[in-house]
Amino acid sequence: MAAIETPYEWTAHPLREQPWKALLAVVLVLFCGVLVGVIVADPLVGPLAAGGAIVFLFFTLNRFFLPSKYSMDEHGVAVRYPLRSRTLRWAEIRRFVHDNQGGYVSPRHRGGALDTGGISLLFGGRGHQIIPLIEAAIDKTGHLSSAGAAGSHHENAQVSAAQADMPASGSGA
Repeated sequence: MAAIETPYEWTAHPLREQPWKALLAVVLVLFCGVLVGVIVADPLVGPLAAGGAIVFLFFTLNRFFLPSKYSMDEHGVAVRYPLRSRTLRWAEIRRFVHDNQGGYVSPRHRGGALDTGGISLLFGGRGHQIIPLIEAAIDKTGHLSSAGAAGSHHENAQVSAAQADMPASGSGA
């Protein structure tokens, strides 16, 4: 597949894309806020605590409630979340884990609790278009440890066992 010659952009907005989950999320956020207000049980502080809980949950779930804008070009992938932006160049990406709904590109070979330097991607129903573009762009740099929904590694991955810090497999390749 050819490199990404023109920027490929899309917007993911789970609130609009999944209306039943949106309704459930709004009800749960409001319920938690009311619960906090009832637990505090002070006529002045209770409503403030309830409002604070609702605002806290809204900002915690901002990527669900507010749209995220993604862009890919020949240099890399970028995202503008509601509260921050992040960019990774193709040469920096060492791992791409995905399913048809979304994925995660990371500069680290291995995942874990400390892997916060990557970008979470929501495909917004465009996974069949976006996944091949990302895999092709990463393949050109020679750095890919890609796992799909089944967890299998991408056939064309060119990450050496030394780079991946993993024992060599006996695949004979």
